[in-house]
Amino acid sequence: MNTKLLTGLGLITALSACVSTPQPNAALENAKAAVQAAESDPNVLKYDALDLETAKKQLAMAEDAAMHRRDAEIDQPAYLAAQNARLAEARASAKADDARVAAGQAERDQIMLAARTREVQNARMQANAAKMATSEALGERDQAALDAAQANQQAAQATQQAALASQQAALSNQQAAQASQETARLQAELDALKAKPTPRGLVMTLGDVLFDTGRAELNPGAGRKLDQLAQFLSEHPDRRVQIDGFTDSVGSDSYNEDLSRRRADAVKTALTVRGIDASRITTQGYGKAYPVADNNDSGGRQMNRRVEVVIGGDNGHAIAPRSGS
Repeated sequence: MNTKLLTGLGLITALSACVSTPQPNAALENAKAAVQAAESDPNVLKYDALDLETAKKQLAMAEDAAMHRRDAEIDQPAYLAAQNARLAEARASAKADDARVAAGQAERDQIMLAARTREVQNARMQANAAKMATSEALGERDQAALDAAQANQQAAQATQQAALASQQAALSNQQAAQASQETARLQAELDALKAKPTPRGLVMTLGDVLFDTGRAELNPGAGRKLDQLAQFLSEHPDRRVQIDGFTDSVGSDSYNEDLSRRRADAVKTALTVRGIDASRITTQGYGKAYPVADNNDSGGRQMNRRVEVVIGGDNGHAIAPRSGS
């Protein structure tokens, strides 16, 4: 009897331990890995510490929710932490590349200017040598005078070439500064849109707060975001746009695909009303496909109800189709 009692107590203890042990959350683990990777990247600390700090704060919110077992509050801050961490790495990498290009151009200009300066110095030395030869050889003064004149002419030509090289170096520095300003302006526009770089292009996500539940008509609150997007597209007329609509898993597949397509078309119509050529814009409705969060809770379903605007590069090429699960 005592043996059976002890065995039963042992099973109860083991089951209690299993129940109390928190299970790892995939979104939280993914966010931790992304933030750690960004923290270890020296370019992030130098060029985009702000996005990294945002990611760390969002990760802290997700960890706090996990520690207090508020499971429904984990996925969204964890997803945002991972996205901001990856965005920090991408932006830092791009800024580091720009800095290396500008430094390389400036170094090449300095080398060219130094070479022209040496040519001028050599020409002047030759001219001085010709003058000394003239004073030492009076019997050959006519030839010496001719040599001096030639040397002076060469020195003048070298001086002119050096001036031209200096002008070219100044022009290169001006172009580098303009390129840097253009890069900074483009980055500021992307920051305002909250667009993140992906292999397909820049992706701007519009949440379901722009639409009423089950409706495809844009709410008045969407106007400011769409004004910003239309302004960006007007200033970059070579960029094409792909608008993808998505829903959560509630409802039939046909209903969700139709709703997601109508929402994507609504965003296209809003952009054309703001002056964007419809031929630059394509739309697609994916329904419940390609979720970004778990559909088993309300927070995840809200994140899945979205419209993604993919902005192509400035080469005017078509945007690559969506791939993956």
